[in-house]
Order: sequence, then C-alpha cells, then structure tokens
Amino acid sequence: MNQLRRQLVNAVERIKTLELDLEPEGRITAAFDAMERHIDEKFAAIDKRFDRLAHQFNRLQAKIEVVLEAITGLGDLPEDESLSKNAPNYLTNALRFGILR
Repeated sequence: MNQLRRQLVNAVERIKTLELDLEPEGRITAAFDAMERHIDEKFAAIDKRFDRLAHQFNRLQAKIEVVLEAITGLGDLPEDESLSKNAPNYLTNALRFGILR
C-alpha cells in the first residue's frame, strides 16, 4: 500500500512538473518563443539579402540590355520591324565589335 501511495505521489509530482512546463509561462513555451524569434530574425535577413540580390540582378540586366542595344542597334528599331529585314546591319555590328569571328 505504501508503495502505491509513493507511486501516486510521484505521478502527481510529474504531472505538476509537466503542467508547469507546458503552461503559457513555462519553460517549453519560453523555449519555443526564443526559437520563433531566432527563426524570424533569420527569415528577415534572408529576405533582405534576396531583395538586394534582385536589385543587383535588375541593374545587371539593364546594363546588358544597354550593351546589346549599342552593339546590335535593336533599341533603334520600331516594334513592328522584322529582324530578318535588318539582319545585315546586326551582322555588320556583331563583326565590327568582335562578337562574331
């Protein structure tokens, strides 16, 4: 009988410990809150780096377009003009700038 009583008291103590750990102000909740803050900080840093990378990519793409327009003269064409009609000009520019050899 005493052994059962000790086991029951022990079980009650374990349940109380679990309740304290799981309650809103308990250790487990605090640990999850700390992990959540850490993860949020990491995601914010990743978002910032991604935005910077996208900005750099857009700048690079714009520079490439300027260079290609200067080499090929594509920027000077009206939208409806066909590429095949002006192909000799593009080839001449490409050869002149050393793109084709």
